[in-house]
This record gives sequence, C-alpha cells and structure tokens, in this order.
Amino acid sequence: NRDKELEDPQGYGVIEYAYYNMARDCGIDISESRLFEENGRRHFMTRRFDRFGGGEKLHVLSLCALAHYDFNMAGAYSYEQALLVIRQLGLPMAAIEEQFRRMVFNIIARNQDDHVKNIAFLMDKSGNWSLSPAFDVIYSFNPSGDWTASHQMTLNGKRDDFTMDDFKACAKVASMKRGRAEAIVNEVRETVSRWKDYADEAGVPVSVRDQIQRTLRLKGF
Repeated sequence: NRDKELEDPQGYGVIEYAYYNMARDCGIDISESRLFEENGRRHFMTRRFDRFGGGEKLHVLSLCALAHYDFNMAGAYSYEQALLVIRQLGLPMAAIEEQFRRMVFNIIARNQDDHVKNIAFLMDKSGNWSLSPAFDVIYSFNPSGDWTASHQMTLNGKRDDFTMDDFKACAKVASMKRGRAEAIVNEVRETVSRWKDYADEAGVPVSVRDQIQRTLRLKGF
C-alpha cells in the first residue's frame, strides 16, 4: 500500500540528516534541513534553494546542462573541469574554494554519487550566476555497484586512491593560494573523523554507523 512505499527500511533519511550536519560543520553551504518523524518513519526534508520566499522560481542549471556533459559517462569529467566552469562564470575565489571543499568532503566521506548533475548554479533576476547550495550530500559507496564503486568525477585523473598531492594539483589548477588545499583537507578530515557523534545524534543504527565508519577515507593524505 501507499504507506509501505513511504517506508525507509535502510535508514537513508537519518544517514542523510547526519551527513547534512557533518557537511554544515565542515563549512559547506547547504540548505536548511530537518528530520521529520511520524508513525515510526523518519523523513529527511530540505528547504528548496530554487524558490524565492513567495514561491517564485529561481533559475537553476546543473553543471551537466551548462557544460553539455553526459552524466551517464562515469569518470569522463573532472572536478578540475567543474572549477574551470566556476571561473568562466566569473564567480569569486570563495565559490571555487566552496566547490573544492565539497569535493574534499565527497572524497573523505564517501559520497561517490558525485556526478555532474549534482553541481548546480543559480541565476538571479539580474542575470548574475552563483554556485547553488550543496545537495544530495549522503554516504554513497558500494564496492560492487555499477555506479558508486568509484567516484563519478575524477580528481587529478583518478577515481580512487587519492593522495594529498592530488588535492594540491587540483588547487593549483584552480589558482588557489598555496596551503589552502592542505588546510581545507585537514578541516574536513577533522570533522568527518567525528562521524560516530553525528550518527548517534541523528539516530543512525549502530551497525550502519560502524559500517560507514570502516569505509571513510580518514588516512592517506
């Protein structure tokens, strides 16, 4: 029945809520979100960023659409290309560092469903572009999966086995200041290292919490 369709037996809602809180504490711009509980079910809710206060639509375009990419081609596009598009739109260095921070979070926290539709841009009524808030920020890793065994976008030509040199190379391509890559990686890693606290606060089942903990990339760079 319809109620059955609304169930969340895997607990994705609470995982996404835990990731929302963790991403926010990493300094990532992400829309206000809540966990709504009813009849034993827990639903992740987030405020739409493509609407004005009165409900009027705000123009949104994904990286995929803007750059004419094919999001079905896993590994065909890179985070460096995403940062280049941000520069081509004339956005400030703060937007480049914001997207860099999201990339670092995706890699350390294993959000490997990081395809080119999961980066978006907003245009206001004056025709000015901005980077949208982050969305679809959740644990997404299945070593035997067709899509999430590796990252959808590459970093320094790689989809796995990343090192600090890869982050530094990306930052250099994006003309970020020296030392910013290491600083951002360390900030994100320190926050993600407290995953169990975020999971417990959100109510993630212990078995799921520990399974995710074992796969987080907290070492190696």
